[in-house]
Amino acid sequence: MPHKRIWEIGSYKVDPPTERALQIIFSPQTDQGVKDCTVLMSTIAPFTGTTGLHTHNGYEIMYVITGRGEGTEAQKHFKVEPGTIIYAPAGIEHECRNLGEETMRLFCVYLPSLPADKVREFVEKAEVRVK
Repeated sequence: MPHKRIWEIGSYKVDPPTERALQIIFSPQTDQGVKDCTVLMSTIAPFTGTTGLHTHNGYEIMYVITGRGEGTEAQKHFKVEPGTIIYAPAGIEHECRNLGEETMRLFCVYLPSLPADKVREFVEKAEVRVK
């Protein structure tokens, strides 16, 4: 069974105003036998970090591990805190904003997988920050 340690996976740093770090955990482009989905960890900076309002061609499921803030989906706002699960359908604008002092960590699953060029960019520019 494939397994990884999250701290050993390089992070792709996204600059402000959508400051966050992205780690590709599993994806068809990086892992033999993984099909049709991308699993990613998004770590969002305290106080001002955001995913930015965006859409995907497929759908995304996000699980909030740490952090508190606000989510937006289809122009509706809701509270985001540990234990929140968010479903973002294809083509629907959505965003998570970290409004607290703790780093927000989102465990994200994309179906189908993210575009190959995006995954390659995230992986090629990723750095392991903790060894």
